[in-house]
Amino acid sequence: MPIPVTIPQVTISMEEGNIVRWLKVEGEVVAKDELLFEMETDKVVLEVPSPAAGVLLRTLISEGIAKVHEVVAWIGKPGEELDETRGSGPKTTVAPPQVDPETAVPPHHVVASPAARRRARELRINLDSVTGTGQGGRVTEQDVERAVHADFPLGSRRAIARQLSVAWREAPHIHIVRDLDATGLATVRVKYPAASFTDLFLYVVAKVLPSFPQLTQVWNGENLQQAAGINVCLAVETPKGVLAPVVRGADKLSFDELRQRQRQITKAARAGRLMFDELQGVFTLTNLGMYSVDFFTPILNHPQTAILATGRVKQQPVITSGTVGVGWRLWVNLAVDHRVTDGAYAARFLEEFQQELNRLPNDTEVTVQS
Repeated sequence: MPIPVTIPQVTISMEEGNIVRWLKVEGEVVAKDELLFEMETDKVVLEVPSPAAGVLLRTLISEGIAKVHEVVAWIGKPGEELDETRGSGPKTTVAPPQVDPETAVPPHHVVASPAARRRARELRINLDSVTGTGQGGRVTEQDVERAVHADFPLGSRRAIARQLSVAWREAPHIHIVRDLDATGLATVRVKYPAASFTDLFLYVVAKVLPSFPQLTQVWNGENLQQAAGINVCLAVETPKGVLAPVVRGADKLSFDELRQRQRQITKAARAGRLMFDELQGVFTLTNLGMYSVDFFTPILNHPQTAILATGRVKQQPVITSGTVGVGWRLWVNLAVDHRVTDGAYAARFLEEFQQELNRLPNDTEVTVQS
């Protein structure tokens, strides 16, 4: 029986995807999990893998917008027939009408110049969303350029708004805050200046998180589901808003491996090109210390249970045994879903986070390859 290829729901707020191009053609053999087509969401372009092995029997949408879970193609055995009652009947070949390409009205009734269509493909923008200023409402290349700059932040802000609204409405947040001793962080930065504080935060989270399984559980409305691995998301600023790509198996990576992976996903996120599974994590780290922010209150990356916000590492007066001195300090804020865990559990996580910070200068795994 043919297997349907559908638009995957990458994030909880995603409602539709834009098929940019197919990486396979009809009649071509595909392996399970082999990359099948490129899909654009409000924020990124993802390469979607095949759900099964077989032959790409038919593509129902060559390019354009499709709803989440909508069937866009079928995969099956060579020569296998498709059932018309399931919306997958054989294609009917119709001779294309002889029309002037400069004046023809294409599907969706968008009148656009060839230059505008070429530029829209390059920028991966849907012509349906572009207002034409040419003769008779025709879309020009300049219209496409204006539209992509005007809509670039708007669409992503809508997606972010939907995501955060769901998290704020459905997950009762509690925030556990601590002022931590950051002497270990400062010491390592002096020893390895190429390592960023974000690198070190991510490394410490990866070491602590396996001991706190409640923070990697997800409440699905009826019961708790335990994550399969320590896949830590990192909030990244991009031209289209904040994305949270994931470092998979973070607890299994050395510091150098984790640091290298962090740079790879950050670069991919900012370029708008992430793999399908690079937005699926169990815990999020968000750092604003590089902007001289001391403290902020994060919102959960729904449907995750926890997000850790870190501020800047700075020197300030510190009282130790009644004596005033100068020390390195760091504010952190752990937000958790109170349906899944509680404040005492979150507080123990921050205590262990502090202990790992103290161990950093003597941690032999923390080395930086040139």
